[in-house]
Amino acid sequence: MRKVFFRLLSWVVMVLLWTSPAHAGFEFQAQKTIDLGSGAMDIAVSQDGKWTFVLTSDGEVRVFTWTGELVQILKVEKGYNSVEFSQAGNRLILGSVEGKAIKIILLELVHQLDITGSPYKGPDNAPVVVAVFDDFQ
Repeated sequence: MRKVFFRLLSWVVMVLLWTSPAHAGFEFQAQKTIDLGSGAMDIAVSQDGKWTFVLTSDGEVRVFTWTGELVQILKVEKGYNSVEFSQAGNRLILGSVEGKAIKIILLELVHQLDITGSPYKGPDNAPVVVAVFDDFQ
């Protein structure tokens, strides 16, 4: 009985060692190379992984989606060499070693909606559009 117990115990230990994270690894699912045209000083990723912020040596923060699509370029002064995206999801913090300063930029996510062909009232360039759909059937 004792022999069976130790065999079972050794088998459980082997299974645990076999499936432990030490034996885990990563495989490439996809990769993409993005030519920035200038040097990347630092990179920050949003907590949810949707946005990547690249601080360049040209004094820009380039904003990419998780798929690598460039969606916006934010102009900042040259001289900053680090970027951090706040956990709250609404601030970029730039740091300058030489300038001995930080810059805090408050962000607001703005969604662009395509209302082409949709009924609406008001001017075409209004900052807010309210579209009412009453033809539900």
